[in-house]
Amino acid sequence: MSSEELEYRLARISDKKLATEARRFLLNLFLLFDDNPPPHIQTYINEIMDLLESKKVPEPVRLSMFNLF
Repeated sequence: MSSEELEYRLARISDKKLATEARRFLLNLFLLFDDNPPPHIQTYINEIMDLLESKKVPEPVRLSMFNLF
């Protein structure tokens, strides 16, 4: 995966705070390996991106004291 493809996939993540943290971590991996991570690292990056893209934005839950008992 190229860094351009990584940026495209990061842009598709709906939770922007999570996307920012993932971008920082994954781009550091790319920098560590001079924009060409070894195949096993690329596999991990793809797995991370698959998980992040499938993650739904959490919705707030409202609980009533009357529903707890």
